[in-house]
Formats: sequence, structure tokens, C-alpha cells
Amino acid sequence: MLVLNHNEVIKHLEHEAVYSHILDVTIDGKTEKAVLKGVQRNPARFQIMHLDFMRVSMTEAIKVHVPLHFINESTSVGGKKGGVAAHSLVDIEVSCLPGALPEFIEVNLANLDIGASIHLSDLVLPAGVEIVALAQGPEHDLPVVSMMPGKVGQDESAA
Repeated sequence: MLVLNHNEVIKHLEHEAVYSHILDVTIDGKTEKAVLKGVQRNPARFQIMHLDFMRVSMTEAIKVHVPLHFINESTSVGGKKGGVAAHSLVDIEVSCLPGALPEFIEVNLANLDIGASIHLSDLVLPAGVEIVALAQGPEHDLPVVSMMPGKVGQDESAA
């Protein structure tokens, strides 16, 4: 059982990278490699109740949820036409060696036009990183983001 400084924990949890980094946890002078697997919060107060860590071996693959960062949304082909990106996923579960674990996966929307979607299989991954859902078969190739037509104002619809 570990006891941590609550204010320090809050400060670190403000950065999304803490959820997808290999952390050094020191117990009785011995440092272990671990990932943060879960956070339990008090529903009524701004308070962390419990943290779950999982020890990792640097030579064994792990499965971790990694956040998605969407770029070029407003300058995309569909965005220039007034389209709005509808994000279906905000993170994905990946499998890799701890040393290859990315902080985030970048999703470039530059070429996304209205009516088009980017699927899991379209994502560009670092070397040694695999998407867990895709290993289960092509039927799990979920859409990550779709470009939807924007709402037309009354002035524009009359034209």
C-alpha cells in the first residue's frame, strides 16, 4: 500500500501523459516500472480516493489506452466547406513494449472531406505499436472521426 501527497497527485493528473507513460514508483528504496491503470475520484468533492498501478516488464508487451490528438480540423478540406468533425473516439487501446508506448496518437484531418471518415486502420502508428481492436478482425475497424456537414443558417438557405 502506498500513501502519496494528494496535491502532487492532482498536479500530475492534470497532464494527460501520466495515463500513457511508464512511471517510476519507488517503494522502500526499490524502483519499479508501472503504468497508471485507474483513478477513483470522490464524486462529491475534488478528491482522489484511490490509484491503481500495474507493474510492467520492459520486455513484455502491455495494453494501454492512449489519447488521440486531432490536428488540422479547421483547415481540413471539409472544415473549409463549413463541415464539423464528429469525434467517435477520444482514445484507443494499443499493445506494445513499454519502451515504445506513445504519449498520444495524432489524427491528421487535413484531407478529410464532408461525408468521409478516418477509421482505426487509417491511423499512423509508431513502430512496434498495434491497435488491439484491429487484431480481433476487420469488423472492428471502427470510425475514429467523421466530417459532417455544418448547419446552414437561414440567410444561407434562402440563397
